[in-house]
Amino acid sequence: MSTDKKCDNMDMERKDIILKLAQIRTAKGIAAHDLSLRLGKAHNYIHEMEKGKNSISLEMFLQICRELETNPKDMF
Repeated sequence: MSTDKKCDNMDMERKDIILKLAQIRTAKGIAAHDLSLRLGKAHNYIHEMEKGKNSISLEMFLQICRELETNPKDMF
């Protein structure tokens, strides 16, 4: 598999994970603004992440899962 295809696959997996996090957040009735502030981030952080304008670190992914009371392994 070429490097380009690996990167494309990784981007799709990242987008799928972000989509799952967004679905969980909305299902729990948590506003993006509120989650951003609970994480100690700017008010629009989660909105920007969900729109693909910024990526998240592993640490932030785990912190978001904790705030959403979601097991990280369920994202895969």
